[in-house]
Amino acid sequence: MAKNPVYILPGTMCNHRMFEAQIIALQNAGYTPHVIPFTEQTSIAKMAELTKTIALKPAPFIGFSMGGIVALALLKSNPELIQSLCLISSNSLADKLERSAIRQKQIEQAHATGVESVLKHDFMPHYFHQPNIKHSELALKMANELGFNAFSAQLNALATREDTLNVIKQTNKKLLFVGGERDVLCPSTIQ
Repeated sequence: MAKNPVYILPGTMCNHRMFEAQIIALQNAGYTPHVIPFTEQTSIAKMAELTKTIALKPAPFIGFSMGGIVALALLKSNPELIQSLCLISSNSLADKLERSAIRQKQIEQAHATGVESVLKHDFMPHYFHQPNIKHSELALKMANELGFNAFSAQLNALATREDTLNVIKQTNKKLLFVGGERDVLCPSTIQ
């Protein structure tokens, strides 16, 4: 079992590459970071179940975007696993009804034209406050590595997620919320 584990739960179409700088910083601080690979789970509950098979003892968790939603589901079902939780650009709300139809259309479009095309058209214009070629290339690389099946599974999971605001209100765990003032996908008003 790893010494001083920290579990990182990535966002939609993100993998370990998103957290390379954080992984190095955590390792230098004496932690053993683990990025949970969400690739085929079609619900937030299934993502939480996968996380439980990897996170075998209590530890700090970091959840980015969708990963924060998974972390809150885990906090609800297995609070004993979470020593502390950092939520980055995430929220505790159930998906809006109108978003489900949009997500299904994006899945259909990705099946027809490819994930990269949908990311470039629907997602990336909202990812960064200012255009950043290096970050855009990283986002596309991760999406291409994860592929259509992960894209479809993750969007279906997001569309069916539960509201977990009460989980935040009722926990006595240490929580840190990190958000961007100009975050379009997850504005500070819902973080």
